[in-house]
Amino acid sequence: MKRALFALVALGTACAPLPQAQAPRGLYVDLRKAVVLQEQEDWVVDRLEVADALEGVMGSVCASTRETREDLRAWIDTQIEAEAGAGSADTESPSRQLYERAGEMNGDIEDIRTLERVRMLLDAGEDGATECPYWLEEDTEFAGREPDEGRFVILAESLGGAALRFGGGAIEIGGGGGGRLLLGYGFSRRLTIAVGGEIGASGTLPETDDGTRTFEAVAASAVPVLFRITDVSRHFDIELTWRTLYPEGPARHGMRVGIGYGLSTPRVASFMPYALLWVGYELFPAQHGAPAEHAILLGTRVGVNWDP
Repeated sequence: MKRALFALVALGTACAPLPQAQAPRGLYVDLRKAVVLQEQEDWVVDRLEVADALEGVMGSVCASTRETREDLRAWIDTQIEAEAGAGSADTESPSRQLYERAGEMNGDIEDIRTLERVRMLLDAGEDGATECPYWLEEDTEFAGREPDEGRFVILAESLGGAALRFGGGAIEIGGGGGGRLLLGYGFSRRLTIAVGGEIGASGTLPETDDGTRTFEAVAASAVPVLFRITDVSRHFDIELTWRTLYPEGPARHGMRVGIGYGLSTPRVASFMPYALLWVGYELFPAQHGAPAEHAILLGTRVGVNWDP
């Protein structure tokens, strides 16, 4: 448990800075997520890329107040100046100046360039705010569409993968899969904690007499507790799970710990799709005459975050 908490702290310190006030912070996450998604598709001409991303964020811009947008712009300028040097926020493109000085692109310049693009998107949204429809009224408490902070969310996931199982002196190849539903709450700007239920199957691929392998599975259930750190579109998960297998005879109980990393796309209506790679370790102590069993797990989780 101490290692899990240490990992959460380490991941949290590696995340990108966020505004202190909740309203600018929520708007910033919405804008930055749109920029990051556009960058992943290959950002070329600023004007065209901003215009392409603008439609997806105008709902957030229209819901925010002018004061929120002004506070956010001031914060972005402060961040650019802190990363690029004093007076840089007043220049047209600090990242270009740094690039020409360095002669090559690096991670620090890319971070400043992303901030510049978020500011461009904010400016374009400000220009379009005069055309916001009458039914989208400004909300002083609007905290963005993307963050979980201060909200209950429902996570629906499918999961599956491979396993290497050790028990009774034997090593077996296996795997499993299933689905789960979790209820979560955003306790802070980055941390969501969720708990729920999981059902599926778990098994091995023993070799038969003719050299082929068949999947021998048993039903399984689980109660996962999930700790999720979110950095705009990136997600880092640590989970602690109580597992139950239902072979012939008495049920077997054990524990699973796992770490996941993945990405999400912007919300469509109230739904945010995401996908993660995860690794885990599973332990079933010796029970009912069966030896202790250990497993190393590797798989994927694909899900949706629903903000009802």
